[in-house]
Amino acid sequence: MSTSRAYRFAPTPDRPARHLFVFLHGSGATAQSMIPIAFRFQARFPSAAMLVPSGFRRVAQREAAQDWYSTRGLNGENHRERVAAVLPDLEDLVRREQMALGLSARRTVLIGFSQGGTLALEAVKALPRLAGAVVAFAARFASLPKPDQRIDARIHLVHGAYDCIVSRVHAERAARSLNALHVPVTLDIVDDLGHALSHRAISLGSLRLLQGIYERRRATLH
Repeated sequence: MSTSRAYRFAPTPDRPARHLFVFLHGSGATAQSMIPIAFRFQARFPSAAMLVPSGFRRVAQREAAQDWYSTRGLNGENHRERVAAVLPDLEDLVRREQMALGLSARRTVLIGFSQGGTLALEAVKALPRLAGAVVAFAARFASLPKPDQRIDARIHLVHGAYDCIVSRVHAERAARSLNALHVPVTLDIVDDLGHALSHRAISLGSLRLLQGIYERRRATLH
């Protein structure tokens, strides 16, 4: 597995960690690019421990930039295979952190932008007991879930209306597919936003996550 750097941020002092949030950056970016987003989420979830890892693959000719998997020659036929090839590394990373914190998959959230969001979506599709929720910004499944697919996580999709890199159509198709599988899913299309993160998008993502956690708690009380 890659020994790339991972940043860790503990919960607010005097609070035990009740959740683990794992932030996955976009293609050609760095872990540092996700740290401000992690802090935004921690403001709403002060008892969450934050893990912000770097991608598994260094981008050629760009000193600090990293990918989770290669984008060279990427197409609809090989996308799923490339993601699948790095899922064991992601699983190992998340499992180790869960064990260190004493937290279950149900209390783990994968939060990703673009390629990182795709990795998060594919992870909960392939590894049902890895995380309890995903927040995916400007992302897509490498391949849509099959009709008999089991996904135990809540999925929150946030997408720019004018995203020309990953069309909003992918998010809309994903939401329909997940609804058909009776997977809890939310979809927010952010007006006047392209392939980027904005204050509005991040606020929506953290809000949907908070709402989903409370809904799950209410369900266990009945």
